[in-house]
Amino acid sequence: PVLRFARAIYGDDLPDIQSAIVQGRGRLAPFKLPLPARFRFYYDAAGCSHYHDIQVTWFNRPFMRIHERNLEGHATLDLGPMGRVDDQPHTNRAAVQGYWGEVLAWLPAIALTDPRVRWEAIDDHSARLHLPGLEVEEAFTITFDPETSLLDTLTARRYQSESSPQRWLWRNHARAWGAVDGQRVLVVSQTQWNEDKPWATWEIENIALNVDVSARFKQFGGDVS
Repeated sequence: PVLRFARAIYGDDLPDIQSAIVQGRGRLAPFKLPLPARFRFYYDAAGCSHYHDIQVTWFNRPFMRIHERNLEGHATLDLGPMGRVDDQPHTNRAAVQGYWGEVLAWLPAIALTDPRVRWEAIDDHSARLHLPGLEVEEAFTITFDPETSLLDTLTARRYQSESSPQRWLWRNHARAWGAVDGQRVLVVSQTQWNEDKPWATWEIENIALNVDVSARFKQFGGDVS
């Protein structure tokens, strides 16, 4: 199923993606009420690192800025009025899961070519992705659409916050595939906790591959040129 997924997106040639910037808009529910947001995510494949820059708006006016930096499994998360977490075990583990879930959705060549990743077929339309870089083993369960071979769902157990005593069921659903900047990509997806309503909806508008993202990783918070 993983080989069919790779061929459905890339044909016979997997691109070499070392870095990327993914931009778009979405709806987030940090206070249970879904609110519009714009986001810019940065990825460094060599370090399995990513940076989230999210602006949540209220009546088209920014009122909350979220910054999250994951450097090789060590995360800093600033949720503005909701607090900040620095290099704590639950947040670090969730950040590693977030990195691999996102690249699989939007930059799958990274997850398909990285030798640190171990894939395991379950049946004709599902597989497990065993994540590297964790002392305690972690795996995603992934299903693929039987007609298109494209990713359909990704599930795992994940801490929702540093204070969470236990991990919740973390579900990610593919809602629409399309073309962005000449690349076939998951353009609309949703994230859900347990059986709750979707916590986030992500809509991808731009993807830039193999660009310099070093300035963003060096600086936490604010804007970089």
